Amino acid sequence: MARRSWICLLAVIALIALLTSSGCLAADPAVEMNTTDSVVFAGVSTSGSVAIGQVNAKVSLTPNATTDEGVNRLLVIAPSGETFHRTALDSGQSTATILLPPDESATVVAVNTVNGTVVETRNATVTSDSLV
Repeated sequence: MARRSWICLLAVIALIALLTSSGCLAADPAVEMNTTDSVVFAGVSTSGSVAIGQVNAKVSLTPNATTDEGVNRLLVIAPSGETFHRTALDSGQSTATILLPPDESATVVAVNTVNGTVVETRNATVTSDSLV
């Protein structure tokens, strides 16, 4: 029984070391995104003290974002250029949850898929405390 506990402890330590060294584990994540003069984004916030692999961010939308501006999709583009996350929006929706890569910058793109236009793009930067 003691040998099994020792193996489990080593496995947990190895997993924590892997997550920490790979940049997938973020403590107290925060998101910075300039929303000044934005026609789509009113603000952004995070909740939770730890994020693994992705950071959940709540985006507040301006009152006209999904109606007059016609935004019906948000995309998160990672620094590599790949789509990291996408979420659909309904007309009149005032908030949305997006996923951001931990400890990186990403581009958040507001899209009107009906007429195929990009309404607005904003850079979002995730910061966090190191667990090392």
